Amino acid sequence: MKAVRNFKIISLLIAILLSSLSFGYFNFGAGFVYGTANSWTLRIGIEDETFSLNADYLINNSWNIIGGVYFSTEVGFKVGPFIFGTYNISANDFSVIYGPVIGFTTKQIFAQIGYLTDFTQFQDISKGIFAVLRFYVPDPPGMKMRDKLYLEGQYYGGNFKIIVGLLEP
Repeated sequence: MKAVRNFKIISLLIAILLSSLSFGYFNFGAGFVYGTANSWTLRIGIEDETFSLNADYLINNSWNIIGGVYFSTEVGFKVGPFIFGTYNISANDFSVIYGPVIGFTTKQIFAQIGYLTDFTQFQDISKGIFAVLRFYVPDPPGMKMRDKLYLEGQYYGGNFKIIVGLLEP
């Protein structure tokens, strides 16, 4: 059993190392969720211009796995499929929803909106709206920083999440 556990840990570390070589930034953050699940949250993930995969841990409550692939359009928007998975720790339950998103990025702002559902039944559109607004803190005067400090607001399903994070190359 211990050998299998060590193999899993080593495999995970190798996957993280290979991912860091091919993707732009590691994402670390912390914040708070307001709404149906009031909780502190911790974030870890990998992001670049065309891909994102983040795991948000709502302390003693659940894990949210959030990811997407983005394609640039001729008019400057980014569109693509998006997935939002939730693992509820207390209920030992995992659910996945997905859907289309559209967004844009400037030097200081990242904005994204989409409609997420499991597509098995019709739901009120207000319950399926997913929105993110991320503001990148400008570099100090006279300095060019490689990492990016950000403040993010995220809304989905009656929960509003505020995160302060760092994208580290």
